[in-house]
Amino acid sequence: MAAGSLPLDGRRLTPARVARIAIGYEPTHLTRRALERNREAVATAHRLLADGIVVYGRNTGVGGLLDDDVASASASEHSRRLLRSHASGTGSLLSAEVARATLVVRANQLGAGGGGIEPRLLQALVGALNAGLAPALHEIGSLGIGDVTSLAEVGLALLGEGRWLGDAPSPPPAPIGAGDAIVLMSSNAATLGEAAVATHRLDMVLRSAEAVAALAFVAARGDPVVLDERVQAARPHPGQGAVARHLRELIGTGLPPVRRQDPLCLRCLPQVHGAVRDAHTDLGGVLAVELNAAGENPLLDARSGEALTSGNFHGAPLTLSLDQVRAAIAQTASQAVQRVSLLLDGRTPGLPPFLAADEPGSSGAMMLEWTAHAALAELRATAAPVVVGSSVVSRGQEDHVSSASQAARQLSRTVERYVTVLAVELVVAIRALRLAGVEPPTDAGREVARIASEELPSDLHDRELSTDLHVAGELLRSGALGSAALGVTPRGRQAVVRPD
Repeated sequence: MAAGSLPLDGRRLTPARVARIAIGYEPTHLTRRALERNREAVATAHRLLADGIVVYGRNTGVGGLLDDDVASASASEHSRRLLRSHASGTGSLLSAEVARATLVVRANQLGAGGGGIEPRLLQALVGALNAGLAPALHEIGSLGIGDVTSLAEVGLALLGEGRWLGDAPSPPPAPIGAGDAIVLMSSNAATLGEAAVATHRLDMVLRSAEAVAALAFVAARGDPVVLDERVQAARPHPGQGAVARHLRELIGTGLPPVRRQDPLCLRCLPQVHGAVRDAHTDLGGVLAVELNAAGENPLLDARSGEALTSGNFHGAPLTLSLDQVRAAIAQTASQAVQRVSLLLDGRTPGLPPFLAADEPGSSGAMMLEWTAHAALAELRATAAPVVVGSSVVSRGQEDHVSSASQAARQLSRTVERYVTVLAVELVVAIRALRLAGVEPPTDAGREVARIASEELPSDLHDRELSTDLHVAGELLRSGALGSAALGVTPRGRQAVVRPD
């Protein structure tokens, strides 16, 4: 293995590590113990088949054809046929990053030892990652009870019959053994890969979201009494308390109030942002299990030598958690849009209507409110719960689905629209602070304002603001504002690239 190669051990994969390999193209390898677990599972399957034991998908048909027997002499060809027949996806191709994340997750899961796949096929999968390749996988086809269409496409790519994305030459065809197809396909690896990538990106954005809200709070002259520890102790949700502590570090406690009572977009900031924190924490807990789980059916237990019928591929826990996170993001995005409107409506002392710096009739940042509401409308659509629907397929054998893949795809879209909302809030907040000639009263808050001010254009006259939103979005995705808010100096942060 190469020096610095990131290990996959079937036990401790995280969204951050998925991102480092899938997005950052860092080299990886399966640990010795993970490879041993897979070999033990393969040996278990071979013993069962040699003894004439029925093992679903290895010497039988699948789904509604499970009662069909497959002769041992044709078992390897049966695997190849399964991959070909199940590669039935359509729609757009998944991004290379998500396709690579699929490989990362599936390799790690196989290292948990519940499936058992031809070792050379498993090594070919890891080799494709290290070569910088991604299989061509279609978006539409999974129902959240195993990403069979996507993983069939992975299998065909490994066998030399599918397509690879990337500049490197396609790898040589890998061998396929009896039962390898059902093992490879018995997983939600594509869904989990997308969920891991989206969760990693959301983590970077959430680091900055509270910092942006703090700038808007100061610009709107909010009353920091709502952040008081006694208020949080009266309803001690973990996220709420953590957000309030963070905001006190950014805002302080000495801002003089300008209203008898602030609107809810300021007064309930810890409660709403705290709900996102808690939902994000819950999703992290679900992914910690799912990324390292043996979800194959059947589940091979090397200790007892048995093949156990399993439903571990069902994505219900993941779908529920993804639905919760998207709904929480929609709530906090809605609150951010209201802070934008508050800063633009001319009611805050020292701020002109629409933050216009020119003569009467100038529009200033008027249209940013429209952009924020347009993004929020899409966020509401992506926040619709997925888990309430189901389907019945394969002659009724698969009669309940989770739609986890749809929930993960919606999270990817949600994160991007949330960035748009936050970018508007950041641009408006910095503009308001400049016009009012004020700055946050704490060192941490001033550092956040400094970083944002250095990146965002300083011209307050009427002009196009798309460039500002692009710069703000890149700043949010980098996590730099969140790092500054936590007192962390980002290492090697690249300058934001402005569009041509």
